Amino acid sequence: MASFLFTQQAQGWQQMFRRSQSGGFVSRLIAWLALGLVLAVGLLFVVTVLLLSWLLIPVLLVKKRKLAKARDASGGPLPGSRGEVIEAVVTEVGQERQR
Repeated sequence: MASFLFTQQAQGWQQMFRRSQSGGFVSRLIAWLALGLVLAVGLLFVVTVLLLSWLLIPVLLVKKRKLAKARDASGGPLPGSRGEVIEAVVTEVGQERQR
């Protein structure tokens, strides 16, 4: 029974594939051109993002070095930070259970 249903389904797929293959040359050409355009736009986007990331790496490294020099020179917190200190007591969970 299952093999009969599978055979029917496979024949339906084959007929559908034959109908889609019967499209003219123009429709296939348009489909290939559309696919090529989508691939070209995607490639252009990826290359642009890659080049931007390569250009930004030296800029960010220079900025990081400047911040490190400013911190070392002042001996205090980084410029732009508020300098807040959060105090807390650290206890281990094992010590709490033993008491």
